[in-house]
Amino acid sequence: MAQHVNGLPAYAAPALPPDQPVETGRYLDALRRSKLLIAAIVLVLTSAVFVISLLLPTQYRATAKLVLESTADPLQTRDVESSERRLATIDALLTTHEIRRRAARRIPGETAATLEGKIHSSVDTGADIVTITATDDTAAGAARIANAVATSFLNRQRRAEQRRLSRARAALTNALARLEGRRGLQVQEERTAIRERLTELEVGAAGAGTELALAEAAQPPSAPYAPRPLRNAVFGLFASLFVAALVVLARAQLKPRVSGSREVSRLLELPVLAEVPYVRRPLGHRPQTLSSAEYEAYQTLQASLKRLLPPTGQRTVLVTSALHSEGKTEVTAALGLVLSQAMYRTWLVSADMRWPRLHELFDVDQTPGLSEVLVGAHNGGSSGLFQLTASRTGSGTLHVLASGRTPPDPAQLLASDALDVFFEEIGESEYDYVLLDGPPLLGLVDSQVLAQRVDGVLIVCRPERHTPETAIALRELLERLEVRPLGVVIVGARGQIHSYLPG
Repeated sequence: MAQHVNGLPAYAAPALPPDQPVETGRYLDALRRSKLLIAAIVLVLTSAVFVISLLLPTQYRATAKLVLESTADPLQTRDVESSERRLATIDALLTTHEIRRRAARRIPGETAATLEGKIHSSVDTGADIVTITATDDTAAGAARIANAVATSFLNRQRRAEQRRLSRARAALTNALARLEGRRGLQVQEERTAIRERLTELEVGAAGAGTELALAEAAQPPSAPYAPRPLRNAVFGLFASLFVAALVVLARAQLKPRVSGSREVSRLLELPVLAEVPYVRRPLGHRPQTLSSAEYEAYQTLQASLKRLLPPTGQRTVLVTSALHSEGKTEVTAALGLVLSQAMYRTWLVSADMRWPRLHELFDVDQTPGLSEVLVGAHNGGSSGLFQLTASRTGSGTLHVLASGRTPPDPAQLLASDALDVFFEEIGESEYDYVLLDGPPLLGLVDSQVLAQRVDGVLIVCRPERHTPETAIALRELLERLEVRPLGVVIVGARGQIHSYLPG
């Protein structure tokens, strides 16, 4: 009820909507299920960087160092700012066209133009040192270029200093000549000052150019500077990982996948009967090697089937999925194993004649199998082959009927009257559970034909492989077929296990 302030109703301000959580799990799942794509991108890009690095021309780098020493003129002082300005000037002059032209005279086959991209200079901020860096396709060539530039610049500076001193000496000599013949105390003092300055210039001329000196001559490097295939490959590896992650996440944004069990249940309008957790294991495992978490999931699934199917009589269940490679064969095998251990007479039938795998999990021969049974029934044969194949030994009371030789047209074989004969003989058998491992529902008619002849259909689903569109297409197909879907088995669940009912 609203409160009143000064006789007027006062309402609380509406609460701000909560921040939308960042779907970190969704993005991690997108990266996890795209491992092969990421590996392919990383392998291609890293290999390309490595190969290109090998094909690049070899480059060597050599360095020469110049030092700006204390001024040779004892009467001249220099502060920090002037030193920095002087170093910056030297740095700028080292790569000018004039210096490159002078250096090229010392190097056969080089010109000012060819040296333009081979020379670089830098100033050490912690010391009065200028570094000249030269690159070339040979070690000796790189050292020769660096030393030629350093020598040319030092000679130019030395000559420039000598010209400056010569001009100053000439100006003082002329001034002294103008004072000749003149008398007086002031003239005498000027003459003395000029002579002292000439003496200083003579001292400066003796050490002209020593303010800038060669601190270290360039030596031919022992190893090339570039290319470095291994270093470039490492950089390419990290760059390609970043690119691959961007590609995967962008694809996840453009084509979103089903986020998990809750969304699967909502889109299919079916309950999730069990979630088989993700377990990392080596390739080629057998259904007999279930982990404890997986075994608990299949125990839950067994209890759900017992509750949903008729309590008496035989129960036939089609185990299928919407898409290929969602784990339906593994679910069929593991569920059959759990049912047989619960003392139910169980028969597994490999009805997927396009991608048969059930016989591999139980290490039985693929032939004779279901296709031979159907062909024999279609030709009016007896059920002897059926009985022979059905009596294969398994674990406890678990028997397996393989798919048989792959027929030219599995859909046509399943659509024949032979399938009715096969199911009649199933009904006359003494098995408590008959589980049919069928092909995917979407895009194939095989499982659609089988679904109309069983007591219930079990949908196996890997949510990360589905988009909302494929889930809706599966729901609409089940509605059109007017079959009885029992529920969904989630394969590869991660994190906490839940059960969801459609709502």
